Amino acid sequence: MTNPFKIRGLDHPAVAANNVDELADWYCTVLGYERHFRDDRPIWLLKAEDGTILEILPKDNNPRPVRTNLTPGWSHVAFKVDDIEAAIEHLDSHHIKWSSVLSPATGGGRVRTFFDPEGNVLQILQRDANL
Repeated sequence: MTNPFKIRGLDHPAVAANNVDELADWYCTVLGYERHFRDDRPIWLLKAEDGTILEILPKDNNPRPVRTNLTPGWSHVAFKVDDIEAAIEHLDSHHIKWSSVLSPATGGGRVRTFFDPEGNVLQILQRDANL
């Protein structure tokens, strides 16, 4: 039997924020996203240069667990970069909080982990040319 269901790609990750507008500003200013759409709830859809979308929505009042890379569930979002050294220099100029040093990436390349202003775990990743 042929499976008629096929994933075409990832549409968007979403992050819940204490302040939707402030976090959207940070992702645009620091990471280069562009504002694509905002509705009244408020929810922002931000677009990266390659067309991928990031959704920023308001958080609820449920307690937040302490997260690590090994906490069950989604652990981080990794952003592809062409030049990781230049990306690190740019992020340093915005005084971001790093949670790792530059390290080998699983599968090839180099990666470094940091936090957005609300404590969400992010990575920048430069893959080897053969991946």
